[in-house]
Amino acid sequence: MLAQLQQTFPNINEEVVLKAWKLCYENVDKTKDVLTWLTENTKTLQQQQYLMNLFESFGTQLEKTAISQTWRNCNQIFIDTRMKLLEICTTSNLNESEEENELKINREMCLHILWNILKYPKHIKYRQIHKQALYNYLSKKCHTLGADFGQVLIGMEKDLQYIGFKKENDKWYYQYNNIQLSHVWKCYRSAINLQPMYFMCLFCCC
Repeated sequence: MLAQLQQTFPNINEEVVLKAWKLCYENVDKTKDVLTWLTENTKTLQQQQYLMNLFESFGTQLEKTAISQTWRNCNQIFIDTRMKLLEICTTSNLNESEEENELKINREMCLHILWNILKYPKHIKYRQIHKQALYNYLSKKCHTLGADFGQVLIGMEKDLQYIGFKKENDKWYYQYNNIQLSHVWKCYRSAINLQPMYFMCLFCCC
């Protein structure tokens, strides 16, 4: 079947065809749909690889048309497109989720923190969180949503530790001099892609 797909899409790199095949769980029609989309929106091998990577990262959250439109709006520049898609996902309406209020507060806060680190990796202020300011914010959110502040606080501290923050005196600070972007990106994808139950298990049990 892969050979047939390669014949049908001779201008698509073999590795890209294989990745599309796997991402579509070896569904022929879905794979053809993705490869057709790639053909219509790319001209070079590098563009094929970049757009496929974007589809792999955001295909479960956004429609292909939204990804390709953002790709064009960003002049087919991979890093700019990825950051814009991250922003779109981050600002999507989390209020539609049916997750518990405690988890919702933790999840939104983690997304906010992770997004700032990814977008501004060289800005020290986004790697420092004043403990009292964090407590005040969480307390206010819990009061508004009727959530358990103690539960939220425990979960938030575990999340921060897993992301890479360390508590010292009155601050949480990101403990690595060099941002561990691969780990931060993994945390971000987990927070935004996974179902609430798995998100909590990943961040609180690792």
